[in-house]
Amino acid sequence: MTRRQSGFTLMEMIGVVAVIAILASIATPMIFDTIRNARVTAFVQDVNVLRTAVARYYEDTGRFPLHIPTDSRDGRRLLMNNSTARPVGGWDGPYLDKEFANPFNPAGYRSVISSTNANYQFDLDGDGTADTSNAALIRIDNVGDEEARMISDIVDGDGDQASGDTAWNKAGRVKRYGVDGNHRSRLIIYLTKV
Repeated sequence: MTRRQSGFTLMEMIGVVAVIAILASIATPMIFDTIRNARVTAFVQDVNVLRTAVARYYEDTGRFPLHIPTDSRDGRRLLMNNSTARPVGGWDGPYLDKEFANPFNPAGYRSVISSTNANYQFDLDGDGTADTSNAALIRIDNVGDEEARMISDIVDGDGDQASGDTAWNKAGRVKRYGVDGNHRSRLIIYLTKV
């Protein structure tokens, strides 16, 4: 008398693996979209906190801060610490409770600066001419096109406009500024002007 062993046939195993693969292919994009949306939301919240911090700093000191979280040199983190070598008059900080991060690349560059650089000018109303020449802004690197467009849509409501003077990357408070040799896209976000 032969005894039959119980277990799954090869066809049953292939069927189970196929169902798991189908479910994974459906769920994976949703998971990545959720992660991307969380990063964008966290960054936009940081932008709002920085806007308030910069306004308070300007109100106290009469100028915009230089704040580069990755640079520990004296006077490079003025939203957290006053300079020891050249103290800023009126400084009444810290203006941030915690350091702001780059959610798109934790080691990526980020800063709050004031600039008159032509690349950092903003066309706030979308008429094709610069409305600001001296503004406080955020520069953040390593932001992908989809994330940048989402940020612009939240901040300016123009993420679906891809061309012309009112394109999301040209007009409003969010601007794309070039791509360096390592293909790390820079995003510039207007905070406030004098």
